[in-house]
Amino acid sequence: MKKKVKNIIMVFIKYVLVFIILIGMYLILLTVSGIIPSSALEKNVRESSETLNEEGERVFYNLGYKTESIFTFTDALMINTAYSIDNAKPLESALLARKNYIPGQTKVVYPDSQYNLGANEKYINKENGDLYQTKELYGLMHGDNIEDSYEYARYWHGYLTILRPLLAIFNYSGIRIVLFILTTISIISLIVLICKKINILSGIIYAIGLLSISIFIVTNSINECLIFLVAFTSSIILLLKKNTKKNIGIFFFVVGSISNFIDLLTAPLVTLGITAITYFLIIQKQEENANIKEYIIDIIKIGISWSLGYGFTWISKWIITEILYGRPIISQAIEQALFRSELPTYNGKAIFSPVDVIKRNMEYLSNNVIFAILTIAILYLIAMLIKNHKKDIDFKENIKKCFPYIIIFFFPIIWYLVIKQHSYTHMTFTYRLFIISIICILIVAGNILKEKTVKQLKEK
Repeated sequence: MKKKVKNIIMVFIKYVLVFIILIGMYLILLTVSGIIPSSALEKNVRESSETLNEEGERVFYNLGYKTESIFTFTDALMINTAYSIDNAKPLESALLARKNYIPGQTKVVYPDSQYNLGANEKYINKENGDLYQTKELYGLMHGDNIEDSYEYARYWHGYLTILRPLLAIFNYSGIRIVLFILTTISIISLIVLICKKINILSGIIYAIGLLSISIFIVTNSINECLIFLVAFTSSIILLLKKNTKKNIGIFFFVVGSISNFIDLLTAPLVTLGITAITYFLIIQKQEENANIKEYIIDIIKIGISWSLGYGFTWISKWIITEILYGRPIISQAIEQALFRSELPTYNGKAIFSPVDVIKRNMEYLSNNVIFAILTIAILYLIAMLIKNHKKDIDFKENIKKCFPYIIIFFFPIIWYLVIKQHSYTHMTFTYRLFIISIICILIVAGNILKEKTVKQLKEK
């Protein structure tokens, strides 16, 4: 009993130390990136504002079977925030995350509002309250003497540690090329490693999943792309680890923490879902027989670890900002979280139901994509049934191996049911969480009719 208690205490201490190190690194990285003079970014930010102003708040891509869109509204906000860092107070500027902030020009700074971020009155639609971030950035960079600044302190804005150095070298168009190259390299590396360390079928399944959510369209958005790069990188690291199970809880804790640091609540769950799928593929490759008890323990461990990393990192941002700068971020962030998770009402009645949230995201995924994925799965099952109809198939063992993927399949649905308002409003990027379900259903289809291995036949 004493040994168990001692082990629990040691694990707790390890998590605390890792967490302290992570927060310290985040603060250092934000400070270092904030030291870069905003004057070094000015030319590229101005050119970026021209591109964004021309494209508007959202860019549409007609793919034939569906129309994709990129929410450039947020990219404009991110670039504005990156340019608005006060190099004399880099950490304060990064933590308060102001936009439109020009030392000597800014006369009033408005703290983070309860729900929506504010904007200069010239860039607000007075009829419906819509903000025009791309136009506001363009105005800021083209002589509009904007004197009011707005904080967005509820998030870490860790993307600044990447975006500010990039803006010192590239404009928005150049950054999109960089993201495309990085994403392509990451995807190729991931799929090659999966083919090599798992099997070719799993590599093909990952490729189908990525294509189903138009991953290369995603590279046109800084806001949407970074979280996928975290997911790809974490999966690649797992595939390269010699001992996959060692410190797996800490590993997912770190992944969850980094996800919160870098993301603005786009589709953070992909870093848990995709990495968890990769983990179980590796484990099942290394271990011949399925063990549902161990699968359950692993799912609980990595799920809780990721959630703790994500949650405590976010909470720490609120506490640090409130203590250092006296902003009432904690209460505002909690109310914002409740707002994002509740169903909007009109005259006391819900505008939409939880089921509507799921349907809306599925519709944006496209009925054609869903049909294609299901067709691929069914045809593969038929082909395997024909191939193996005279061979030994251990359905019980195969179903056991499918267990973790059946559970992970529901991760996006649980997210939609919890983060209801956000998932309904921002389905143009939250729908991409379905990549987790798509990969899972194809893996299940690939495993369910597998014939017995030579080892299993000998044991028989």
